[in-house]
Amino acid sequence: MYRKDIERFRDQLEARAAELRDDLISNFGEDFELTIAGRSDGTTTKYFWRFRSSKRDRKYVRLHAKTVTDYLKVFDPNQVLHLKDIEEELIYLNANLRLLKGFIDAIEQSESELVDLRAAEF
Repeated sequence: MYRKDIERFRDQLEARAAELRDDLISNFGEDFELTIAGRSDGTTTKYFWRFRSSKRDRKYVRLHAKTVTDYLKVFDPNQVLHLKDIEEELIYLNANLRLLKGFIDAIEQSESELVDLRAAEF
């Protein structure tokens, strides 16, 4: 029961990241060179900024990375503030995804222990 709730919340967070990514073009135009990209650290997907063009540095970075701040210098200060709001949401989204992964791991461990307990002969 709880695991399904956790997985549903994780799916909602991932959908929110996709929504933020899709909104970039509508808010900043087709020529906006940044996107929000997911990257797995082996256990959890985390969301970062990444340049869309292969002509630029394609690393997964936070908004305050030098390559990104240099690019954003030509934008209106209100647009940059909007991007900062998105970055803040991404930071919290990533934190929640890490926590949910820990919850799921703990549930899996508990389920394994319960199987062992039920299989034990006393």
